[in-house]
Amino acid sequence: MKTNFLLKRALVALLLLLASAPVFAQFRVIGYVPSWAGDVNAVQYSKLTHINYAFLLPTATGGLQPIENPAKLQSLVSAAHANGVKVLISVGGWNNGDDSAFETIGGNATYRNTFVANLVSFANQYNLDGVDIDWEYPDAGASATNYAALMQQLSTEMHNRGKLLTAAVVATGGAGVLNSVFGYVDFLNLMAYDANNFDHSTYDYAVQSINYWKGRGLPASKTVLGVPFYGRPSWESYAQLLARGASPNADVFNGVGYNGIPTIKSKTNLAFDQASGIMIWELSQDATGANSLLTAINQVVLQRGGSTTPAQAVPGKLEAESFAAQSGTQTEPTTDTGGGVNVDWFETGDWLDYSVNVATAGSYTVGFRVASANGGATLQLRNSGGAVLGSINVGNTGGWQSWQTINTTVSLPAGRQTLRLYAAASTGCNVNWLNFSTASSSFTTLLQAESYSSMNGVQVETTTDTGGGQNVGYLDAGDWMAYSNVTFPTTGAYTIEYRVASPSGGTLSSDLNAGSIQLGNTTIPATGGWQNWTTVSKTVTINAGTYSFGVFAQTGGWNFNWVRITKAAAARPAATVASAAAGAAGPLAVEVYPNPHPRGQALTLRLAGGSSTSPLQVLVTDASGREVFRQTTSQHTVVLPPTARLTPGLYLIQVANEQTSLRQKLVVE
Repeated sequence: MKTNFLLKRALVALLLLLASAPVFAQFRVIGYVPSWAGDVNAVQYSKLTHINYAFLLPTATGGLQPIENPAKLQSLVSAAHANGVKVLISVGGWNNGDDSAFETIGGNATYRNTFVANLVSFANQYNLDGVDIDWEYPDAGASATNYAALMQQLSTEMHNRGKLLTAAVVATGGAGVLNSVFGYVDFLNLMAYDANNFDHSTYDYAVQSINYWKGRGLPASKTVLGVPFYGRPSWESYAQLLARGASPNADVFNGVGYNGIPTIKSKTNLAFDQASGIMIWELSQDATGANSLLTAINQVVLQRGGSTTPAQAVPGKLEAESFAAQSGTQTEPTTDTGGGVNVDWFETGDWLDYSVNVATAGSYTVGFRVASANGGATLQLRNSGGAVLGSINVGNTGGWQSWQTINTTVSLPAGRQTLRLYAAASTGCNVNWLNFSTASSSFTTLLQAESYSSMNGVQVETTTDTGGGQNVGYLDAGDWMAYSNVTFPTTGAYTIEYRVASPSGGTLSSDLNAGSIQLGNTTIPATGGWQNWTTVSKTVTINAGTYSFGVFAQTGGWNFNWVRITKAAAARPAATVASAAAGAAGPLAVEVYPNPHPRGQALTLRLAGGSSTSPLQVLVTDASGREVFRQTTSQHTVVLPPTARLTPGLYLIQVANEQTSLRQKLVVE
């Protein structure tokens, strides 16, 4: 039994339920589950990546009609999430051809605001991973413009919360969907069925549908091919047709057209070649056993080297709840920035398995987003053979929803693989995400002061420093803190920055392996108060390796919030920046400061290279490739204000001039 489980649940009972959605490199298999048909326990979750629950209906003023069978939706979300499958709410549907509510909402800004807010609340309530808009169908002209405005607004609200926005669209002739919508959605589900009667969903019609949207400019990465699990004109399910004598290997039976196993497999291969997934209407219509169409789809997925298990691209951010398998854990709503859910009550022996696809073999910095009211947790990252790749120690962060990021460095081979997050020892720890970034000359690791693995004489307290949380205080001469398993990836110079506050000043020192390697003293200035924070630094030379890093109070009377260790080659190149500001030409270079970047602060890019008259193009995109900032400048300092809304995660900064271009990763904490 999980100790204190009921107490923890009581503490979070009033939180919004929201699931975030990482970006996966995977072949999507999306199945609709209607409220009126099918058993949640009969769903083949291992063969799916997403489930759309149908349907939620809007009112003309932006309200939502009561969802049918809410208990079924709750059970579906619970079962799907336990199997690593995302669940979206599908809004609209055919609805007897009545799309008047959508038309009214789309044409009225107040109703749109209400509708979007209600969908956010609904997703929170049912812990959903996103929203699927099934407006059948916006017309060309004003209706299309209104549809685009609605999708743009939904895109902002859903993606700001780390959730998916998708839409079901007509197979061909979709003039009611403007091309601008392509940029708002994560993907479109092409309803390549219902074209005629018995020949309503042929292979040729699937080809026509993909070609139509591809010709419009829809990327293959956002194209999902829809297939039917029913026949026309009788509207019988595939299972019913087989029960009447239809062959699973044919497409027509007594004048009823459907898709048998060969056609379904051909369409899945088509989707592999021309799109990024298969969508199914709907799962309850499938047969069981060897005749299952979903099984046929899965067979092709496996034959083509794909998987329906989400594979996180590395480098990239991995949401804790996106595990492929787990033992002993649960999920709960989180109050961490970005919302969603975290993995709950990670105890000794519990584990989470993740499927990842590593772009390039090498060293990666892994940031663990963790919280604990107890402390004393040791978390390990292991490979499929059980070897420990890296580990961290989690102290008392101040509460189950007081979040901190603790970094370590691991070495990973290239290619698809399984990583296990294992609790080697834990009296209780929550995990929200892991963030993988390349460990190179720009290596940085941030240690929260209170995340020590051992200490002498100190206490923790709430801090008013940027980012909140706790700091270590009540430091007297001789007190110390140690942080185990701190990895320095390469031999060389490292800058160690200490975040400190003191009314009268003091002195600290740092060391490795319990003082066997001394790193020297650093003076702490008088900052004017216990919560008036400043950053002091020292540059030292350290041999590559993993150490216990210690901070020692040579004198007392100061508070300590965090320490950041950065490969010195990534520190501010003051001379280079100065010459660039003077207009000197040279190789293009960019410095991102600070990196990692505390959320909610302005971000400075210092640019060097090119002539003083040559403009530089600056583009910042998030992990999904969505643009968040763009500027053309002849200046050599660019400041992204807090209003750029860089939420926690991995970003790519691209800078180019007329000669060359470069890319720089940015981690926002």
